[in-house]
Amino acid sequence: MVNRKALSALLAGAAVASAQCTIPTTPPPTTISDPFRAQVQNASRPEVHNKYLNLLEAGGGDRHLFIGPVGAPTYDLTLVDGVINHVPNGVRAVIGGEFSEVDHTTKLFMTGRGDDRAVFEPTYACNPDTDELQVELRFVTWQNQPTGGHICVRHAFDGSHEFRYSPPGNDLIDVDRECIKVTLVVIPTDPNNIPIPSTTLTTVTVPATTAPVATSTHAPGEDFADMTAAGWSFQGCAPEERWATDGPFRTLTGSMTGSDTMTNEACMAFCDGLGYAFAGTEWSRECWCGNTVAPTRQPATTLASLAACNYKCTGDANQNCGGDAWLSLYAKCPTGGPCENVVFV
Repeated sequence: MVNRKALSALLAGAAVASAQCTIPTTPPPTTISDPFRAQVQNASRPEVHNKYLNLLEAGGGDRHLFIGPVGAPTYDLTLVDGVINHVPNGVRAVIGGEFSEVDHTTKLFMTGRGDDRAVFEPTYACNPDTDELQVELRFVTWQNQPTGGHICVRHAFDGSHEFRYSPPGNDLIDVDRECIKVTLVVIPTDPNNIPIPSTTLTTVTVPATTAPVATSTHAPGEDFADMTAAGWSFQGCAPEERWATDGPFRTLTGSMTGSDTMTNEACMAFCDGLGYAFAGTEWSRECWCGNTVAPTRQPATTLASLAACNYKCTGDANQNCGGDAWLSLYAKCPTGGPCENVVFV
């Protein structure tokens, strides 16, 4: 185990000893108990180089990982047996869900559930900009998977990048959203001077779009917002991976956005503008898009099933925007065809 003073002293001592970075012969331990920030490095890619890992609250207490401007700055990460932890939220870094058929990458996020963990090895290295000694978190394995692969980040929304895992030997590239290989670096934080996070959720602006936006006919007390005037029909309350048994993937696997002013209108406009066939709101502030819904993720058609999607939208308390790992699911209506909500009995 290494603490902040010991780590800082070792790094400073090495810098004084030589004008060039000198790598200690003894590797750092796999547990770092004092808080740190995780910096992202790839000197050849200035759009991500020297940025920091942020946490964005998601459904069920999960935390999505981004580099800004999305999410909240995080100063109190720790490492336990090679696994990145955020003790205040009771979550740890895992890999699973949202597998991309295009580039074969999988989501890296933080959760308190028992998903397979991402394991890192602390390693001394030289900073590519300053040549100073630093501690890198080199990716070792996705628990219960073959050793190897790497962590990468790809463009998400509002200028942010989301964290992904790329498996060993993977050479596939999504030409629209390249996943950039990165190195995570430990930046020690003074435990007595950690900024107090704001109680206000991070705001993410939903991109503007030319898609039609209509005011919903949802009235207080109803179970879903009627979006047929905007060309979307309500399908029901669909389960996410926690409530399904078909594997660790999202019900809608396309684009995602989030906002403190989320409404169903805003979500439909976002997904419509990107050409998706399905859209759904979740956890009051999230919007998910996709082109298919697996048979095992189809919502039920009973009135009772709608009770799981009872979280009020952050942008309109008269609307429901999904629930805790439940998705208020809508389908794009055919052009010139009927547009009717599913009938629930």
